[in-house]
Amino acid sequence: MSDAKYKLGIIGCGIMGEAIIKGIVASKFLTSSQICAYDVRPERLRQIKKHSGVSLADDISELVFNSKYILIAVKPQDFNGVIKAVKDNFDSNFNVIISIAAGISTALIEKILSGKASVIRVMPNTPALLNKGISAVSRGKNVSYKDLNFVIKIIKNLGQYVLVDEKLQNTITAISGSGPAYFFLFCKYLIDSAQKRGIDKKISEELVVQTMIGAGEMLKKYDGDADFLIRMVKSPGGTTERAIAKFDEYNLNFIINKAVESAEIRAGEIEKEFNNAQK
Repeated sequence: MSDAKYKLGIIGCGIMGEAIIKGIVASKFLTSSQICAYDVRPERLRQIKKHSGVSLADDISELVFNSKYILIAVKPQDFNGVIKAVKDNFDSNFNVIISIAAGISTALIEKILSGKASVIRVMPNTPALLNKGISAVSRGKNVSYKDLNFVIKIIKNLGQYVLVDEKLQNTITAISGSGPAYFFLFCKYLIDSAQKRGIDKKISEELVVQTMIGAGEMLKKYDGDADFLIRMVKSPGGTTERAIAKFDEYNLNFIINKAVESAEIRAGEIEKEFNNAQK
């Protein structure tokens, strides 16, 4: 195949799949007529069509046959069935796979499709919904720089990106992929704490949300120097010092490291489970 009806085919129109479609169409990097989408939920596809104008495929084989770049935006537990369907019409001399599934390596995908398959692995995060995300991008061994650059242009529509060695992807999944949930959990607990002390729900949320937005902007301005910013708030003998001492007493650093380690281990388990499913 030397040409395709669509430049980009997207399999899976959940949160990330929709964010990618919206970002690309809004940026005008690709027109809606250059994008084809597929999802197992017909009602979801109708919503995507209504809001973005992209074309729809009846099944995965049709999407692969008509698309140059194939972005797989499904959960890891659904990936095995999808990649087997992709294989039916996959042309390793033409098609390029973009996978955002946690824990599944480019080498495993290459092995299923053919040793020559071009595969790019991306770990985005949910702030991509606001074009404020950060994505980690790793290229498989067969990927040309032309194809890599095209994928980077797609990813730029989600926010920022970093190019990384693939061996770091499971760790990055545990840091920035899962990171927004850690952040939201901390915010939830802070809001709960405010309410327990008599502040109503709406004001509690306003206080915490704006504090986090402002703190994030300060981190960005000061190049991520969290220690400096902590010292800016923490006065000797003051309230912040007392609170941080309590965090240290209960070993918050240890808890965070163990949580990240658990997520990283789970990413490795997903890879093993996917590999075993091929045997």
